[in-house]
Amino acid sequence: MRLKMRGEVRKVLLIRMSELGDIILTTPVIRGLKTRFPGARIDYLTKVQFKEVLSLHPLVRKVIGFDSKEGILGLVRLIQDLREERYDLIVDLHINPRSILVRYFSGAWMMRSYRKYSMERRILKWFRINLLKDGGSVVERYFSALEDFGVSANGAGPELYISQADKQKARAIIEQAGLSGRRLIGLVPGSRRRNKIWPLERFARAGEELAKEFDAGVVILGGEGEQEIAEGVYDRLKQAGIERVVNVSGKLSIMESSAVIGELELVISNDTALMHIATAVGAPVVAIFGPTTREMGFFPYSQNALVVERKGLKCRPCSLHGGDRCPKEHFKCMLEIEPEEVVEAGKRLLSGKND
Repeated sequence: MRLKMRGEVRKVLLIRMSELGDIILTTPVIRGLKTRFPGARIDYLTKVQFKEVLSLHPLVRKVIGFDSKEGILGLVRLIQDLREERYDLIVDLHINPRSILVRYFSGAWMMRSYRKYSMERRILKWFRINLLKDGGSVVERYFSALEDFGVSANGAGPELYISQADKQKARAIIEQAGLSGRRLIGLVPGSRRRNKIWPLERFARAGEELAKEFDAGVVILGGEGEQEIAEGVYDRLKQAGIERVVNVSGKLSIMESSAVIGELELVISNDTALMHIATAVGAPVVAIFGPTTREMGFFPYSQNALVVERKGLKCRPCSLHGGDRCPKEHFKCMLEIEPEEVVEAGKRLLSGKND
């Protein structure tokens, strides 16, 4: 049932401070808000390092960047600035102490937050009692903030808007690597959390087999701190005779990496932000999941994605977001995934048979 409002919604502030993948997954909510309130102005509050991700979004009037290094005084100044905007509705899609303070002290006459399932996720992790069988993707959970406005997820995935300059740079990188005019496969072998990393030699084997079968070029991507793993995959591919390969891990901005991913026919990725970016730019994705499971809500939100995981392990999930080590010290969730499984999933997507 739709809520009867006491006034018109003219200005909306949507809050998601971090992380990159989570911000990408909020973009369907932006569409839903604009559909429900077509005349409203939508602003977005996030950490300053993620402003560029939404800077070209046509439905977002202003992206507000908060620098957490400014501490409590910076937060106070932010709240003062937001009060001057006189927002009608604030939608908190983060729910941490900072976003709660912003929500309650920014002067909006309506505030909404989403169903985060924090306790249910911890019960699943600690006691293996699954109360999240119908929890859905975190995208659908975000929409719970808007259910009394009659706004719900329609199944459409996230989206990302990339500048022409970034697209041109991506094409130049591909051309300089001698990969123009070829089918391109992307590998994302790193992760900020070490127990989410599928062994690099298996990544290399999967990339090698797909490159040979489809006569494809290979692009290796990743963020800062992931260069060593990326170099290891690159070296193994070269040793296997794969000459058409380029490693751009740690060398590009978020949006430049996104532009490169937009040129690929397939992305094989650990559970990372680049996996979500791939779905947002329409690239088919093979996602490799280990310590986390579907119930946590972060599987790729796309009809053109396949997840490879080791089902049936009683120790999964062992964490909410991944960690630095396997608590059981056997790492079965990743070591029991063979390259052949990933290759088969990649073949299905490259052949258009992902049902």
